[in-house]
Amino acid sequence: MKRIIILTVIVLAAFTVQAQDVELRDDHPREYVVQEGDTLWDIAGRFLTRPWQWPAIWDANPEIENPHLIYPGDVISLVFVGGEPRLRVDDSVRRLSPEVRREPIEGPISTIPFDAIEAFIRRPRIIGAEEFEQLPYVIANNEERIYAGPGDRTYVRGLEDARVGEEFVLARVTYQFEDRSVDPDSEIKIKRNRILATKGQVPSDVRPPSAIWKATIGRMDRFNYPIIGYELWETARARVLKAGDPAILEIVSGRRETVAGDFALPIDDYQYDPHFYPRAMDSVPDHARVLAMTESSYGAGHYQIVAINLGASDGVEAGHVFSVFRPGSTVRDERGYPAWSRKAAQNRDERYVDLPDEFAGQLMVFRAFDRLSYAIVLEGSANTVRVDDHLDHPDRRL
Repeated sequence: MKRIIILTVIVLAAFTVQAQDVELRDDHPREYVVQEGDTLWDIAGRFLTRPWQWPAIWDANPEIENPHLIYPGDVISLVFVGGEPRLRVDDSVRRLSPEVRREPIEGPISTIPFDAIEAFIRRPRIIGAEEFEQLPYVIANNEERIYAGPGDRTYVRGLEDARVGEEFVLARVTYQFEDRSVDPDSEIKIKRNRILATKGQVPSDVRPPSAIWKATIGRMDRFNYPIIGYELWETARARVLKAGDPAILEIVSGRRETVAGDFALPIDDYQYDPHFYPRAMDSVPDHARVLAMTESSYGAGHYQIVAINLGASDGVEAGHVFSVFRPGSTVRDERGYPAWSRKAAQNRDERYVDLPDEFAGQLMVFRAFDRLSYAIVLEGSANTVRVDDHLDHPDRRL
């Protein structure tokens, strides 16, 4: 007899969404055979108008050793229990012995495409300003080469106490983050300043203030925003050959060349849970915004990565889902309040109209730092996600 296994999500109790609140798609299938390359999010989107709600209709089955795993070939069926929808999985094909199965079993599918987020889980590091100032740094490469790669030696200051054989991450700073929340008139709560070796390649409005500015006008309270952290990306790994000032390191691997000015950080392989459970924050802060995009200067689309200005200190965790909205522009009502008319002069506040925000997509956080987080765009309309777009509860679409 075919055994129907009911999937579970052990964190169901923590979710506020109930099964009766879940909305099914009009064109949902009765069942779906999981294909290689599918994600849980994509499959949920075949059944639900709001894919992030799928944990609410997956039941528990204590008989399954690891009920989070779904494999290609499993059959997902939509059934109703007590009038409420449930998604069930038939894994009878997978449970057949290898001698009986026609096809080998592939690995379990993931909630979101891991390939898209892997680099952002392993390579970036966001650290506080105080820690940043204390980081050891590359003073020069062997023979004062501009670039050094695997097998080359590089010299680092600040590693006097390092052990011979100890490995370090070599990283390059990419962004500086200013805390502008102290300014009540500023709509930007966290400003991201891009850092490149060639400052001229960065527009003046998105690069750190110059030394002259900081020493003069920048010392005024209204311009003296505190620095809350830096983003650094791993470029290489190196092993200490001799401690001292400077220490001698041999580059043992690298994705990019090492240059003077790079920093040395302790090895810290981030441990993460590969299973992300979509859910909403109890309350989304009003200032929640898209802070930055990767690999794009215009907008981020499906499965691209963005940074948001919320972090663990705001209560954000991996799995939190947000709807993204493009702020509406402000237009002048020339028909109702013509320029130079008495009506316009007597109703100054009525002359301009704020157009409504437009839904641009949905994203899910996969790694949260203290004040910032990385998120993946899982759903998007014709409007791509852009910097300064607003974040709201994932149920909101208008």
